[in-house]
Amino acid sequence: MLLAHPASETTPVSGLHEPLFPGLPPHLRTLAFIDLETTGLDASRHEVLEVAVLRVDARSLKVLAEYEARVQPTRLTDAHPEALAVCGYSDEEWRDALPLQEVLATVTPLLAGTLVAGHNTSFDWGFLVEGYRRTELAMPRVDYHRLDTASLAWPLLATGEVESLSLNTLAKRFGLHRPTPHRAMADARCTLELARCLAVRMARGGHMERLMEESGGVS
Repeated sequence: MLLAHPASETTPVSGLHEPLFPGLPPHLRTLAFIDLETTGLDASRHEVLEVAVLRVDARSLKVLAEYEARVQPTRLTDAHPEALAVCGYSDEEWRDALPLQEVLATVTPLLAGTLVAGHNTSFDWGFLVEGYRRTELAMPRVDYHRLDTASLAWPLLATGEVESLSLNTLAKRFGLHRPTPHRAMADARCTLELARCLAVRMARGGHMERLMEESGGVS
């Protein structure tokens, strides 16, 4: 379902500053937080089971539009049983799932002109690229950078504040509610909330400064 959506106020964003560069190019003004659930880890072999996209204003991190859909698998014989169990797949639950081509046709305008974001973004983006290739749909024009909350959180790992960069660990660190792990929209929302938390922490500073002091600074 595609919806215009008001921003979640779970994490206050008042601590964020206006961008230093008012002339920010259009393709960096909007983010698209994505999350996919799949039948396994290999994009060349496995399939997309569920897609969620949150189109977000890059300054305020407020949600502009959202979409989520379950996708009809066509090669369940190639699916990894553990992957199916993790995302809760069943024939009954996926009875009304849509063909991948239809889902990607709806996703395309949500991604167009954005900087794609997520947690371990390369995994989800790899499956999207393969999906567009299989369906022979044109890829949306997006910025060549990717915004990855796992990378943004690295200073917390380097300074010992967290023990891993998993979404679950980081969500617990910031007290974020994650009611249904490994469901696409729930994880996309959690990733956005994590990005809000990290943006506020970065604006306040502290972690990188501490890391630089402990390492003796840049040589």
